[in-house]
Amino acid sequence: MRSTTLAASALALVAGVAVAGLSLAQPMADAPSRVATPTAAKTTILPGHWEYDYRIGPIPAGSETRCLKPADVEQFSRGICTRKYRCDYTTNVVQNGKIRLKGAWTDKKDRVAPVTAEGSYTPESFKLNINMKTINGLPLAGTMTAKRLSAECLPDQTAAK
Repeated sequence: MRSTTLAASALALVAGVAVAGLSLAQPMADAPSRVATPTAAKTTILPGHWEYDYRIGPIPAGSETRCLKPADVEQFSRGICTRKYRCDYTTNVVQNGKIRLKGAWTDKKDRVAPVTAEGSYTPESFKLNINMKTINGLPLAGTMTAKRLSAECLPDQTAAK
């Protein structure tokens, strides 16, 4: 039971990056060069009111809604990360409707968790298949799907941000 709870928590960390006030990207300051898309402005996803659903394997692990601002949309192409980790992607490709990430997350104690994610996106939806090993070596696989519900955020979402 504890392993299942730990796995659910770890996937929530990975999958919840775009939901619970977490950054979609926070690369390490001294990260080596990485394969990336050009820095020119490009369309990925659109700002607005979004809904996210998470699964660990076939098991639903939760769903949430969030207001994505233009700054959140800009971060989408930089890869997934949480504020608790330094994230370095040796592969970071977000272009032409496809997402491919490979790298590692390092916690404050310098413990490393390898992470890969692949998926697809449109301006109003995306899906990521996420695979990782926790810092304790527990393999974890899950999915995050998201869809844009409207162009406008709910008043309580914009006030809270």
